[in-house]
Amino acid sequence: MTVTIATTHPHAQTPPRPGRDAPAARLTGVGKVFGRGADAVTALTGVDLRVAPGEFVVLLGASGCGKTTLLNLLAGLDEPTAGRVEVAARRPAVMFQEPALLPWLSAVRNVELPLRLSGVGRSARRQRAGELLDLVRLSGQANKRPHELSGGMRQRVALARALAATTNDGTTNDGTGGLLLMDEPFAALDAITRDFLQAELRRIWRAGDNAVVFVTHDVREAVRLGQRVVLLSSRPGTVVREWTVPEDHTDADRATLTEQITDRLREVISTHARV
Repeated sequence: MTVTIATTHPHAQTPPRPGRDAPAARLTGVGKVFGRGADAVTALTGVDLRVAPGEFVVLLGASGCGKTTLLNLLAGLDEPTAGRVEVAARRPAVMFQEPALLPWLSAVRNVELPLRLSGVGRSARRQRAGELLDLVRLSGQANKRPHELSGGMRQRVALARALAATTNDGTTNDGTGGLLLMDEPFAALDAITRDFLQAELRRIWRAGDNAVVFVTHDVREAVRLGQRVVLLSSRPGTVVREWTVPEDHTDADRATLTEQITDRLREVISTHARV
C-alpha cells in the first residue's frame, strides 16, 4: 500500500530548504550492503543522483541491479550503509507493481485512506478523493470495490491514492511539490493497458507539481515517460550513464534514443556476465 515518510532520513544531514531551487531528492555517495562478512551482498555503491522539483526521472537497469533498493532508500523504507539521502519534497509516496488496495473498501475510500491517516476531516478528504478519482478518470467508479474493477482501473486507484499521500495535509499545496516513487507499476498489465496508463501518467504528471522517480527495465517505457533516463550498472548498482529526453522529440528521435540506450544496457549486462 502507499507509504508516506518524514522528509529527513536517519542518515541524512540537514536537508535542503524546500522550494523550487532545491532538489526534491538527492543521493550523495550512497551505498547499500545487505548482510555481513562472507554473506554480505553489495547492492549499491557510490550512487550520486539529484532529482529536481517536478522532474520525471526514470531509473533503468537489468533485474537485480539495485533499482528497487534505491527507491526504498528514497522512501525511507531502508537506510543506506554509506552516503547521504536527502528528501526535501513534501511527503513522498510509493506505488508498487501490485495496487495493494484494501479489498473491503470502495475505490474512493481507498484513496481517502492516506488523507484519513493524516487527520484530514471527512468532508475535505471525500472532496479531495473525488477530485483525484476524476483526475485518473474514475469518478464513475468511486463506490466500486477492487474486485469489481479491471487491473488497469485498480492501478489508477492506486495512483490516485499515492497522489493523495503527496500533499501536506491532503488538501493544500505549499508550492514545494511532492515526490512520487513508482516501482514498475505497469509491469503486470497487458500491453494495451500499459500503453494507456503510460499516457495517463504523463498527463497526470504534467497537470501537477510532483517529481517522479520511476523504476523500470523496459527501455521503451523509460524513453516514453522520462525527462531523464538514468542507467544503473549491474550489481553493485551505480550510475553509469544519463540521457535527457527532449520534450519535442519525434517518433524517429525516440526510436534512435531507445536504440542507443538499449545498446548501452546490453554492454552493461554483458560486462557483468563476463566478471
